Amino acid sequence: MRFTMLASGSKGNCSIIDDGQNSFLIDGGISPRTLETHLKISGFTPKRLQGLILTHTHGDHWNPRLLAYCAEKKIPWYLHKTHARTIYDQHSEFKAFYESGLVHFYTANNSFETATGWHWLPVNLSHDSLETFGFRLDIKRDQRPCISIGYLADLGIWDQVLARQFTDLDLLALEFNHDETLQKNSKRPPFLIQRIMGDEGHLSNDQAVSFLDYLKSLGVQKLPKHLVQVHLSEQCNSPEHAQESLKLFLKDSAINMKVQTAQSKKTTSPINLLERNLFAFAEHIKENY
Repeated sequence: MRFTMLASGSKGNCSIIDDGQNSFLIDGGISPRTLETHLKISGFTPKRLQGLILTHTHGDHWNPRLLAYCAEKKIPWYLHKTHARTIYDQHSEFKAFYESGLVHFYTANNSFETATGWHWLPVNLSHDSLETFGFRLDIKRDQRPCISIGYLADLGIWDQVLARQFTDLDLLALEFNHDETLQKNSKRPPFLIQRIMGDEGHLSNDQAVSFLDYLKSLGVQKLPKHLVQVHLSEQCNSPEHAQESLKLFLKDSAINMKVQTAQSKKTTSPINLLERNLFAFAEHIKENY
């Protein structure tokens, strides 16, 4: 079971989760050529793609050429009805895609299944796009241990209700969009700075760390085993700034969390989730039997 950010940032967002039999994309804001190139670099194959889960309809999260690619390859999309209306208004060929039976609708806070054992929970996020969602994915198969993944990008604020839905994860992809000082001192127009730093904008490094601090307050075991910092601004953040923001948090010796930082111009190294999960499962069996 592997997770990889194939692209992350304002120029395009796309991640993949692969169990060796099925692969699903979260968002598709890249071209088909970029998708196939990054899949190859990461050791994945397009042949296993079984669907794309769309978070919202900003242009860095879906791409008309990738929609055409999915139509050709018969790869279904899972999205909200408001997403479908928005995409249809921007891309008339979506009607044929819908009529081919490749469009599946989800609703907020209602779990849906995309493959045997793949359970997705869509959670509303505060962002300036109609109906933006984060996801919790729980993969349960036979007697194998459950694998849980969280994906939270493109949100301006978070609250405790949201955070409590993303505890006990094997991996959390969390937005670390901007450094607040760099954002405030940037040459961007004031309205853009206000938008990004507003409640319907993007999480700053400090806000993301506060989210993790809250999870920690519920118990260190509530923190994800893997954290992926995603959606970094190229102008108002850097991998170094995002990583620096975590230094104090990670000084706690009780925290055993691996961190990876996604960058806009290259795919990240695949994270193998099953290996550690199976180790924990084996220890559980040993202790209880």
